[in-house]
Amino acid sequence: MNDKYESNTVVVDGEAAILMRALRNHTSLNYAELKQLVEHKLESDDRFDPVLGFVKEKNWLDNRNNNLSLTEQGASWLDKQGNELDVEDEDISSNDTPKNPYDVVKLKMETKSPSIFQVLRKIEKKEIDLNPDFQRAFVWDLTRQSRLIESILIRIPLPAFYVDATNSTCWNVVDGLQRLTTIDRYCRQQAFELSGLQFLTELEGKKFDELPKQYKVLIEDDTELLFYNLMPGTPVLAKFTIFSRVNTGGMQLTPQEIRHALSQGKSTELLGRLAKSNDFKIATEGVVESLRMSDRELILRALAFMHLGVNAYREFNELDKFLLHAMERLNALSSSELREMEQEFIRSLRKVRAIFGRYAFRKFTERYGRRSPLNKALFEVWIVNVRHYKQDELEANKEKIINAFLKLLSPSNNSFSPSNNSFSRSISSSTSNWSAVTIRFSTIETLLKEICND
Repeated sequence: MNDKYESNTVVVDGEAAILMRALRNHTSLNYAELKQLVEHKLESDDRFDPVLGFVKEKNWLDNRNNNLSLTEQGASWLDKQGNELDVEDEDISSNDTPKNPYDVVKLKMETKSPSIFQVLRKIEKKEIDLNPDFQRAFVWDLTRQSRLIESILIRIPLPAFYVDATNSTCWNVVDGLQRLTTIDRYCRQQAFELSGLQFLTELEGKKFDELPKQYKVLIEDDTELLFYNLMPGTPVLAKFTIFSRVNTGGMQLTPQEIRHALSQGKSTELLGRLAKSNDFKIATEGVVESLRMSDRELILRALAFMHLGVNAYREFNELDKFLLHAMERLNALSSSELREMEQEFIRSLRKVRAIFGRYAFRKFTERYGRRSPLNKALFEVWIVNVRHYKQDELEANKEKIINAFLKLLSPSNNSFSPSNNSFSRSISSSTSNWSAVTIRFSTIETLLKEICND
């Protein structure tokens, strides 16, 4: 494990792999090209230079004629580590019957058709939240942004916008965020010049203030946008279902991004802090992407079971709705309760890392053998179960715990589960089934009890 590159800057293998995969896919790139390709995939824009410096220090990069490419040593490392520096694809299908989530008569929606000028005023007054957490993940290239503006100018109707308006003073845009961001960037921020136009080529290179007056009027005053607003009284589970079904744009939101938009508050702040923490990056080796909030969803899964308990999952029988409920519950906690949860989560990360090292949250069948990608189900089950033990107690029993875990994954042993295969299935197949959830949590709980309480 590579813990540090420079003072106070943790660089982990997963970040290095993101940069190196880009070089492999393109053979060679200059600094600017590589930065443009990968910086949005890192936690923040200022991560690129530390990660690049770390990779150079390892002699994994060749720099000739201002072009970067992989050295043989770098290519060999990527071949060896590539599969390990990833998150395992998860089958979350379930045969369980979902609970009736809400009363459909409580759905309340209204339609509005404001002009672009009115919408921009609401954005300026912060009455429409463009949700800056999404912006790094949802920035179109200049051609796509320009052609949206061109579509407005040649009167091509834009798709509807879907908004959570349950807070009357501030709307959260759930579907259509990128289009609104583009309009605001062009008309108010003057952030880009039109380029790549197909029809109005005479407007190439012009910012909004440089457009002929008739075009400005056409955009701001003569163009109405169609908004579907979910109103106060609509249950949060109903909002999640609706936004999941209408989420059909070119850059569809992930379930966690929808939850994030619907549950702004203490929970989103907590998930953001934990995802950026050095402890999380080191424990997961930086393999969990931040770009589409995969890291926050992984953390939320553990926090949900920590806070609500395993038995609470049965009330939902659906992972997405269980996690949405958890965010609502986290938002209702006091600051001191959230601080304690945050600290407990960090302690669990350190405990699991202390036991398994580079094999934390992964399947493996022999000591020092090949690691599988990071497993989401193992992440949540270990984080939750090690809470009940002190780190020195776990470290003292480290070898026994590793041996017992190896036996769990071995087809010849069934010491800690009714059937040896049941535990493996519970972390691999239909992982959101109530039966799979209970098997994996009870199995690891029993394993730790029998070893640490012996």
